[in-house]
Amino acid sequence: MSHDPSTHNAPAHVVVVGAGHAGGRVVQHLGALGFAGRITLVGDERHPPYERPALSKEWLTCEQEPWSEAASAASTLTLAPAAFWEASALRDARIDRLHDRAVALDAAQRVLTLASGAQLPFDRLVVATGGAPRDGAIPGARQPGVHLLRTIDDSVALRRALRESRGLAIIGAGVIGMEVASSARELGVPVTVLEAGPRVLARCLPPAMSEWLVHEHRARGVRVELGVAVEEIAAAGEEANGAGQPGRYVVRCRKANVDADGDAASAGAAFDVAADTILIAIGVDCTPAFLDGTGFAGRQGVDVDVTCRSPRAPWLYAVGDVAHVLGGVSPSQGLRQETWRNAENQALAVAQSIVGEPRPYRETPWMWTDQLGYNIQVVGQPDPRDEVVMRGEPGAGPCAAFSVRDGRVVAGVLVNAGRERRFLEKLVESGAPVDLARLADARTPLRELAA
Repeated sequence: MSHDPSTHNAPAHVVVVGAGHAGGRVVQHLGALGFAGRITLVGDERHPPYERPALSKEWLTCEQEPWSEAASAASTLTLAPAAFWEASALRDARIDRLHDRAVALDAAQRVLTLASGAQLPFDRLVVATGGAPRDGAIPGARQPGVHLLRTIDDSVALRRALRESRGLAIIGAGVIGMEVASSARELGVPVTVLEAGPRVLARCLPPAMSEWLVHEHRARGVRVELGVAVEEIAAAGEEANGAGQPGRYVVRCRKANVDADGDAASAGAAFDVAADTILIAIGVDCTPAFLDGTGFAGRQGVDVDVTCRSPRAPWLYAVGDVAHVLGGVSPSQGLRQETWRNAENQALAVAQSIVGEPRPYRETPWMWTDQLGYNIQVVGQPDPRDEVVMRGEPGAGPCAAFSVRDGRVVAGVLVNAGRERRFLEKLVESGAPVDLARLADARTPLRELAA
């Protein structure tokens, strides 16, 4: 990779596009590392930078509304220390926080154009835009009772809707969809989950753990339909409501040709789901629109090297959900992580690179989800083709499911066993062969295998 000579000089102006967790931490780290230039943080949310994990869990179920217009611009989720984001503190630190949106980039001149018409020249640009929730272009997806979940405002709106809802339909059985299903059941709201694929949390869990989790949701009254194509979200007619079908909307669905639950008779069958509230949770789009035509972003986000810098533009960095790191854990394909820890730690790597102290950023994937009273932690990247070695039984106390490839642990799922995470990470990072019998034996401490 070649760099232009100017990259060896201290930048005078850094612009960070995206004022979420990752972007906010980049700004904080730049200050802590003694960056002496100007910083401009551009974000289209009115809230100071904040963390998102609680939006699909505690924020939906807590008794008192966790944020209100009258209370404060900050919230319990605001990146600590909250005082950092006060106007006077930002001014003293030479940080401009703009409530605006990037719409175009002149790469040759290094000028960013904002929706307000303002133009920002810069020396370094950090893309921290995260992902925009997809609606799948489903007909009817823009109606008032149909929700996406990404921001504080989204969570507050969904929370209010659930408290008046006679039924929730969730399109998508990923982490957000299943966390919201768990939260809604805690509130006593009937829930139907509609998933196009054959499994829940298919990107995170091996098949055996997906089967366990879907069984747990169904046991608590969640209707989970797998292998489903959603064709339309329609307003419920008088005929449906008069027939005792609760809900303002009808989600029109069709079973896939190969039924995910093994019921061949239902393959291709059409059915409707009535609901007052609908959540679309089918993933995010991590291609920032303002980079269209620049060649810096693709389907996987913004390509960067292990120092979080674009190989095509040495003045461009990416961080968080939008950063697709080449030459990391998966050299052939790169790695993009939509996790809290990645946003937290990669931000430091970006700041270090900007101030002239680049270090290779290699982060073992780790995420967690809390559902139905279970804490589920995933280390590494499970592949459905891997051999799975179980330690304990899900639902019967702490347990683990290890994904094994060529005699080595490449990933693992911990259920109510968070204390074992550091040892699991060592096993994954070392790539050392393991005795599978001892791996399955709960009497063998995991720390011994990781030593």
